[in-house]
Amino acid sequence: MSLSISYRSRVSSIDWLRGLIMMIMALDHCREYLHANAFFSNPLDLEHPSYLLFFTRWVTHFCAPNFVFLAGISAYLSGLKKTTRQHRWFLFTRGLWLIFLELTVITFGLWFDIHFSFITLQVIWAIGISLLLLSALLGLPSYAILLLGVLIIAGHNLLDTIAPTEGSLLWISHQPGSLPIGSGRFLLNLYPFLAWTGILLTGYGVGALFRPQVSSAERKQWLASLGLGALLLFLIIRWINHYGDPSPWQSYSSFGITFLSFINTSKYPPSLLYTLMTLGPTLLALSLLEGRNTGYFSWIEVYGKVPLFYYVLHFYLIHGLSVLLHLYQGISWENLNFQNGSAGVTPHVGLPIWRVYLVWLTVLAFLYPLCKAYGAFKKRQRHRLWSYL
Repeated sequence: MSLSISYRSRVSSIDWLRGLIMMIMALDHCREYLHANAFFSNPLDLEHPSYLLFFTRWVTHFCAPNFVFLAGISAYLSGLKKTTRQHRWFLFTRGLWLIFLELTVITFGLWFDIHFSFITLQVIWAIGISLLLLSALLGLPSYAILLLGVLIIAGHNLLDTIAPTEGSLLWISHQPGSLPIGSGRFLLNLYPFLAWTGILLTGYGVGALFRPQVSSAERKQWLASLGLGALLLFLIIRWINHYGDPSPWQSYSSFGITFLSFINTSKYPPSLLYTLMTLGPTLLALSLLEGRNTGYFSWIEVYGKVPLFYYVLHFYLIHGLSVLLHLYQGISWENLNFQNGSAGVTPHVGLPIWRVYLVWLTVLAFLYPLCKAYGAFKKRQRHRLWSYL
């Protein structure tokens, strides 16, 4: 089977938006590892709210679902340059590779625990297993995969009231939790895959809008309509307050706290309302970016072109800075415990939130030339193995 179409290797609007998402992602991880007591408190706590902490955490809600959604679009675009058989094999092997990285390199970066006491399933695992499932669905037309993704997003909250058995299919696919897998070792399922798979499949279906046969004006209109529709559905369903999120919003004496409650949707797993709230603005952003030059902000694409490289490196860098900060603030190496689920983070040690923002900007500045150099190096490589990195 030959391919009758050619396609540009990258879509700048997708790279730019993914780069922005990854920059914000680093802010969340800087907050977790470097802000005093971030590991031991909830920034979204509405009983003792801090607007700065709330929005520092809330804005990062846009990262994971859009990281997965754009991975779905990219999976579609990668298929435009392959036969169906080649594409299926690529998605399958890439999915396995991502799961392997999550269980090894990324898990170690999260905890710095040489004993791997907590093997953690997060967003890279969710993308990996979703790609495995997508590879099995490639015989279907893209609109059928899109419909399946939308049905999963819309309907998976029906499973919220079912208590899963530890280690069961429902547990691994819908309900987060921990599972003992040996003496002193646990599997932390933070990203049960079902809802994330729905998001990736939806991204794959939306990827059809980026085919060369679709005009820029038509693509722009479709993306805008989908984005506005998602946000309108979010407002309507959230206002009704009956379905779509396991945590209904509440009315408080303060309008500000009531507003925080309204937008405080559930990420673990990503509820219907969480998904509508986060994907809607992204679809609108893709519409606005369509055919436009990002000008002075084009440098953001540098991060988006090497997402896996950036993702792995930023965890090691931020966690390493956390260790150095603990040593600087008087915690001895012997007292850093990397095996108790705290990643060596100690209560009452860390920075005020405004200094966390300064460190975040420094981290981005440090990563920029590395990502740019790696991106240029990778672009020169011709072996297909580099497409996995």
